[in-house]
Amino acid sequence: MTSRAQRTRQPARTPWSREELVRGRNIALGLATDLSSQNSYNSHLNSYIAFCSMHSFPLDPTPDTLSFFVVYMSYHIEPRSVGTYLSGICDRLEPYFPDVRNNRNSPIVRKTLTGMKKLRSKPVRRKQPLTRKHLHDVSSSLSNSSSFDECLFGILLVTGTCGLLRLGELTLPDNPNVRNFRKITSRASLEFVDNGFAFWLPYHKADRLFEAGGATAMAEDGASPQAIQAAGRWASDTFQIYIRKNPFVLNAMLAARRS
Repeated sequence: MTSRAQRTRQPARTPWSREELVRGRNIALGLATDLSSQNSYNSHLNSYIAFCSMHSFPLDPTPDTLSFFVVYMSYHIEPRSVGTYLSGICDRLEPYFPDVRNNRNSPIVRKTLTGMKKLRSKPVRRKQPLTRKHLHDVSSSLSNSSSFDECLFGILLVTGTCGLLRLGELTLPDNPNVRNFRKITSRASLEFVDNGFAFWLPYHKADRLFEAGGATAMAEDGASPQAIQAAGRWASDTFQIYIRKNPFVLNAMLAARRS
């Protein structure tokens, strides 16, 4: 018994010219990266171009050239930041050098970056997470304030900590050229619910300034790792990395289990 694929009727569509397809793709590629990221990536690319120019290297990002770039930049900036530079270089050069990401992930580049981190990196300094006492102290000090800015600061502090929000979800960049109003929470989405309020939060990629304090408080209350992960909107792998990099949250989880 043989089966035949059923033909489905397709709606009539007008074909585009190649110029229209190229233009549409260019627009899509231009919107794929956020404006603030584009500025950073352009800066990273300029550093790479300057490096190639002063050392008479071709612009082709071969594993050798990228590994040399890692060594050179690690003597001028924090080696942990060099990986970010490589990401920006890959993003900007990929349309012209399709193998750039494979070259960036080659063993010689990865091992060179690992070695430079051990050789040149400085100890990581982490700030203490915000605690309930901090929030209580701020609320007490601002309870009689008539300043709108001070009251707004207190509300942002409490909302950001308890909601595990990112800094970029509560503020706007100082540079108006990189502001993206698609990432701003709409005032119309705010609604009051029992014992609190809710609002629609657009996706945002930014600093996780308040999350350490909020995640620590949830862990101290006995919340499961799955609940903390869901509240912080972490992917599984990202959450495990976050726990390893924030010992305060891990300690709170362990203490809650022992109690």
